[in-house]
Amino acid sequence: MKSIGTGALPAALFTASPNWKSGAVRFSSIAFAVAMLASGAAFAQESSSAPAGIAGPAGDAANPAPGASKKDPSAKQDASAKPQRQAPATAKLAQANATKEASTDRPTATQGIPSTDQLGVSHIGNVAPEPAESPRQGPLSGLGQKLNDWGFTPVINAVQMYLANPSVGQETGNHEALTFFSVGGDFDLQKIAGFNGATIHFQQLFVPFTTNLAWGKQAGDILAGQPGPYVPKVSHLTLFTWEQKAFGDRLDVEAGKSNPGLYFAAPVCNQGFGCQSAILQDNAGLNPPIYSNWGARVRYSFTPALSVQAGVWRSNPAFPFTNGWEWTDSVPDSNSWLANVVYRTTYQTDPYPKSYELMLYHNTATQTDPSTSQTHNGTSGVYVGGRQVVYRPDGGLNGVPDPTALSVFGSVTGSLDAHSSTGLEMTGNAGLILEAPFRSRPHDSYSVKFSWATVTPSEQRFLQQQNLAAGGSGYTVGRTEYALGLDANFAITRSIIASPFVMRTWRTDAWGNPSTAITPKNGFAAGILVSFFVDKMLGLTDH
Repeated sequence: MKSIGTGALPAALFTASPNWKSGAVRFSSIAFAVAMLASGAAFAQESSSAPAGIAGPAGDAANPAPGASKKDPSAKQDASAKPQRQAPATAKLAQANATKEASTDRPTATQGIPSTDQLGVSHIGNVAPEPAESPRQGPLSGLGQKLNDWGFTPVINAVQMYLANPSVGQETGNHEALTFFSVGGDFDLQKIAGFNGATIHFQQLFVPFTTNLAWGKQAGDILAGQPGPYVPKVSHLTLFTWEQKAFGDRLDVEAGKSNPGLYFAAPVCNQGFGCQSAILQDNAGLNPPIYSNWGARVRYSFTPALSVQAGVWRSNPAFPFTNGWEWTDSVPDSNSWLANVVYRTTYQTDPYPKSYELMLYHNTATQTDPSTSQTHNGTSGVYVGGRQVVYRPDGGLNGVPDPTALSVFGSVTGSLDAHSSTGLEMTGNAGLILEAPFRSRPHDSYSVKFSWATVTPSEQRFLQQQNLAAGGSGYTVGRTEYALGLDANFAITRSIIASPFVMRTWRTDAWGNPSTAITPKNGFAAGILVSFFVDKMLGLTDH
């Protein structure tokens, strides 16, 4: 089943760490792409029963029964009412006759709130010099300094997410709420044991409180409902890797349990959760951010701005019911191969910073055409994203830590497979970001964004077939859905970020919940994510 974080849920919950000298939020490895808005971006197909060896019911909160109250998240859906896609004998997508379900996006803080200066900058593999550390504050500042001197940097973050669809989708007037806690840290093995350039990264995610995990399917479309997180497991290992740098940090190698969304297809919009491509999570098989898989990557930086990177990860179709600690997969999976070229600058070297990325992917999973059930091996696609500061009222003065700036951004993800199992052809977004609009609020940002998503002709035929099979009068929605959104990031304190958004859709589709006779409604979706950087609040870290 598709589950959550970017539209998946906070998967690998990327750890977001605000750097207040530059007015940016620097996202380290697993602090909440929560998905989400981070965020983002996962597709596992659901069958009438959970895949063998997977704990958890197949008919659960994400699949309310026909006729059941939409307020009852525990209602189970009758398998006979589900659209059936015939899977091949070697299917790597859970089980035969699987059904599509709304996916998730990266968790909240995880993708969340990077300024132009820190766009995509991670503590992992950053060959450029990092900004100066801000003064350590908090009741545990002394302990934090001692831990850092020894070689340990703690990570303690929390994200509260609330999503609602007052007027959009198939079942309007619903909401979803989730609470995420990310705990872990980075172990500098050079300080601890004398291993030059070596670091161990570890983060564990806890999701103790959830309300209405069926929300993504109730909205049921790609742009509004797809980011609705589905997280049936309470605890997840999101990051456990060994990173090794060499040649002056130009070469960066990392292996272990992680999510590829930490390193590839960095979101360029104001809220990463709101611009995660369903194609990357579903076709490419990256899985939502909170779900880690075995993988490895290697990156080489030719200059502080220009780098190339390649990696491979296992893609587990059982991810909604995994916790990351599994040694092997309980169902057949596939490999996701990724490669990118990145050019990225910051205000340290460029008065008008920019970030550009070109990424190619190939997933080895067997694909099943949605409307014909014919199969073929593997699926490929491309991602292109960019963000550029185009205007500064100060004319580009050097040395300004948090300048007022206007940026343009855009990204497009395209599938090169017209008969992929997910039926997704293209997703994209473009817009404007105003950073530090008021000198009294140097860490706030506002954005307007236009988004679109197109399904394949085969998927369109599948949606038409399912509408008639469910007793509908015919599916007449076009292949491309559109949306216009507004969002913002507000620095409540130096350790708390509030990220509200609102979106209006047109030509709303039924991709996330095709087995219905209901015509999806155009309308509004809204939500807010509040990120708490507890480690910084306590003084355990200075970023």
